[in-house]
Amino acid sequence: MTEMIETKTRVPKAGGKLTSFVRDDRGTVTIFSLMIFILMLGAGGIAIDVMRYETQRTQLQYTLDRAVLAAAALNQTEDPEEVVIDYFATSGLENYRLRVDVEEGLNFRRVEAYAEMDLQSYFMNMFGVHVMTSPSSGIAEERIMDIEISMVLDISGSMGWNDKIDYMQDAAAEFVETVLAANEEEEQVSISVIPYNGMVNAGSTIASVFNLSDEHSYSNCTRFDQNFYNSTAIDPTNDEIERLAHFDYNNRSRYREFRSAFCPTSDYGAILPWSQDEDALIAHIEDLDADGWTAIDLGMRWAVGLLDPAAQPAVDALIASGDVHEDFEGRPFSYTEDDVLKVIILMTDGENTNQYDVIQTMKSGESPMYEDPDNGDISVWLPSYGLYYWFDDRSYRNVPDGGSNNNAEAIPWVDHWASYSARMIAGEYYGDYNSSGRWFRLDDDYYEEIRYDSIELYAGQNEADTNLRNICDQANAAGIIVFTIAFEAPADGEEVMQYCATTPSHYYDAEGIEISEAFASIAASINQLKLVQ
Repeated sequence: MTEMIETKTRVPKAGGKLTSFVRDDRGTVTIFSLMIFILMLGAGGIAIDVMRYETQRTQLQYTLDRAVLAAAALNQTEDPEEVVIDYFATSGLENYRLRVDVEEGLNFRRVEAYAEMDLQSYFMNMFGVHVMTSPSSGIAEERIMDIEISMVLDISGSMGWNDKIDYMQDAAAEFVETVLAANEEEEQVSISVIPYNGMVNAGSTIASVFNLSDEHSYSNCTRFDQNFYNSTAIDPTNDEIERLAHFDYNNRSRYREFRSAFCPTSDYGAILPWSQDEDALIAHIEDLDADGWTAIDLGMRWAVGLLDPAAQPAVDALIASGDVHEDFEGRPFSYTEDDVLKVIILMTDGENTNQYDVIQTMKSGESPMYEDPDNGDISVWLPSYGLYYWFDDRSYRNVPDGGSNNNAEAIPWVDHWASYSARMIAGEYYGDYNSSGRWFRLDDDYYEEIRYDSIELYAGQNEADTNLRNICDQANAAGIIVFTIAFEAPADGEEVMQYCATTPSHYYDAEGIEISEAFASIAASINQLKLVQ
């Protein structure tokens, strides 16, 4: 029997090669890498285009900002639009589109500009972005605002060293010229000059419109209680400002008559308020001299008070008398008034020192010395004895000389201080010679009180520094801009100047002629242009 063997032959299925090709993954990494490369190239190209765009936009904005600032300057005599166009013409930029709008009036100029440039893309066109446009815009404005300035100038004795008083006067005069330069068409800048040393001489002009106490009328130097340093206002009608006594401080311990007044009896070194008169301001500054101690707090207190709207009645009265320009009606403006700038420049070369006055019990009113107006005989009350001493016959009586017929008149303390030193008063009225010609004290206790205790230290350095800080706090809180200059000042002086400045950038540390740079910088800050957008 023959065995039959069956064989099967494999027949390829249709599409077999295609299936193999599809299942074959060789070369896929190369394709993926190519795709990633293309994406990276596109991203890098986009970054390059964006960098080109940002560079162009920055250059365009920088050129526009400079152009509108220059065009908005009020001292710019060229047409503002032409100034902007010229800036772009010399910038190296090309194919830009520029629009300029100018608005100006008597005391302001506002320049608004818009510019744009097209940038052809190198890579972003692959994604359908063929052109990118760089826009820039800006507005610059210079506006001569209503400006109120108080200049507080140190004229203490140390300012006489190393020509400091001369440097200060030159710098302050240049400052006045600069800030008044754009003040010709309409009076919009008022300047008050407040010189100070160990006191402030308010002067006859201020005394005529503020309520100074009436102990005497020899001079117009003032002092303030501590409560005055906790407010910006000095009300010319309701606030009584205490005068310093009219006395000879330098001779208070010498047995001699009155020689020199502690406070000037003239308007030397007085406050010059609310002036726009360049010549008068500079002349007043140049007339100053260096002498005396240092009371920075007193100068600052007056500076703030002359910027506070409570002083408006005083300005009105001085306008009526012709002492202040009529355009200053309504000044000092409210702190919330639009377009009003209130500025203080406070400078010192020292630090606060002692402040003196006659004690209150001997500052005003009747003294214990009496005069018979019929014959000029003098008698004096002796507290320790409870009797009057008559000088004409060296007797002790129950009534003053002339008192028996009601003629005796008490001599006012102010007249004594205007005639004698403290020791002279004590010696004249509480000392005499006995029958043997030997000098003796009539009343030891009262002699000592007049000679040594009649002049008081009413504010020392610590109290004055506290007062100064308080009034600086009030000024800055009210929105007054306070610039300070420490002019070769000691550490304590530098410290209080730094404290009072509105910001650290408002404080200047100057030596020698650098004070001119400080004043010039302050003037530039006041007149600076403001980029508002």
